[in-house]
Amino acid sequence: MGGCVAAARAVDPTEVTSEAAPGPGPRPPKCVAFQSSEPNGKYLCYARHGNGGAAAERLLRLDGEDVTSPHTRFFMEPSKEHHGLLHVRCCYDNKYWAAKILQADDDEDGWFIGTIAEAEEDLSKTTCTLFKTTVGEGVPGYIRFVHARLDMYGCMSKRSPHFSLQKGGDEDAGGGYMIIHDLSQQVVLPRYLAFKGDNGMYLCPRIIEHHEYLQFSARDVGQALVNRVHSNKDGTICIWSNHFGKFWRRSPNWIFCDSDDDGAARGDDVDTLFRAIRFRSFVALQSLGNNWYCNRLTTEGKKSCLNAGTPTITAEARLRPEEAVVSREIYDVVFDLSGPRVYGKTSVVDMAAASSHNDTASSDTAQLKLERRDTERRTWVSSVTVNLGVTAKIHAGVPHITAGGNVEVKDEFSGSYSWGSSMEKQTTKDVAYQVTVPPKTRVTVTIVATRAFCDVPFSYKQRDTLFDGQQVTLDMNDGLYTGENCFDFEYVITSEEKES
Repeated sequence: MGGCVAAARAVDPTEVTSEAAPGPGPRPPKCVAFQSSEPNGKYLCYARHGNGGAAAERLLRLDGEDVTSPHTRFFMEPSKEHHGLLHVRCCYDNKYWAAKILQADDDEDGWFIGTIAEAEEDLSKTTCTLFKTTVGEGVPGYIRFVHARLDMYGCMSKRSPHFSLQKGGDEDAGGGYMIIHDLSQQVVLPRYLAFKGDNGMYLCPRIIEHHEYLQFSARDVGQALVNRVHSNKDGTICIWSNHFGKFWRRSPNWIFCDSDDDGAARGDDVDTLFRAIRFRSFVALQSLGNNWYCNRLTTEGKKSCLNAGTPTITAEARLRPEEAVVSREIYDVVFDLSGPRVYGKTSVVDMAAASSHNDTASSDTAQLKLERRDTERRTWVSSVTVNLGVTAKIHAGVPHITAGGNVEVKDEFSGSYSWGSSMEKQTTKDVAYQVTVPPKTRVTVTIVATRAFCDVPFSYKQRDTLFDGQQVTLDMNDGLYTGENCFDFEYVITSEEKES
């Protein structure tokens, strides 16, 4: 269903989850957030603008507020060569944690956790991105990181506000221990939604026995069926019924739309809190009131109404969310070009070739024409919010990898675009190249190049038109552009002498 995943559940990092590790043993969570063990409960945050030099240097700080931000979300990837070790990849720009030596606030050099573009498995290299984790003794859900090559602990240092590497850890900062939250199965939902049940009907508001129920009985989506999702800082959600003007609430297990917005918005009542859980191509809603899943239930005179009454994700608990928008525009796209990720470089050895032969006894000059063909690929997507396949009108720049592996926004794209899909553009360019051809010789000129991918984060505005004609504009910061193109073109000249 696309997108990163959301919401917080403290876990033991040795729990088995969805990603397979090499060899026997436990597998780390795929997508996680790390929370301070200090009373402020801040989250580890990467490259967020406005937190000192962390954005420019691509450093980490324990000052994040919200696990639904791409800056506070990370992927743990098992090593392919070293059992028990792992890489940590940042959701914001897909870069990997790596040791980095920088000048600290006291003007002394120190080791910090920075990032590099590609994972490195070689433990002898300074660019090694492998870490091991240790768990807190007798404290489930607490871990700390140890850089596998340097044998130094990741922790907050008294010398710097940034997450650093220390010998033995900093005991004044909890020894580097953090609470790990597994976000692997939970999803961040879009703002305006309708839900379709396993019976093919949409969830709609109904007054039954003087209560505001939700019933799977509508054949089509209309404004009355729209629900507005409110995300909380810990990734849980409250859901507002557009029709009743109230938040969903479990009572006792039926889901009523009767909660006042003040209480639900504060999250004081756990019966108004839910988690959105990914299950195959579906979503299940878990009530925090009893930790059971909401399912379609017929009983007690109610038919196909929503009820938080099953401990497992049954067929009746599988929902298909659909974005309740008539149209969408994406504009004011701003790319973060301060540190784009360029990776996966390969050589393209034969993009174009042309030859000239000289049968005379003296050198000659030839003007060769080469036709250079390339296929460029590009994708704009949300790195956090689940992608439900909405087509939008988009106006955005197109970053390209240029000479030397730099990234620049070279041109623009405007038009209809299915968010998260890959677009291809075929380009052809005629190149003239002048070459000197020695006597009795055939000279061939070949164009070679480097091909690579780039990941560039971006912010954008999203304007949705709802079913009632209302337009809602949201400021989003979870965009991630992925592009692929050739660059660093070179001309290789080969000669072949002809027999007299």
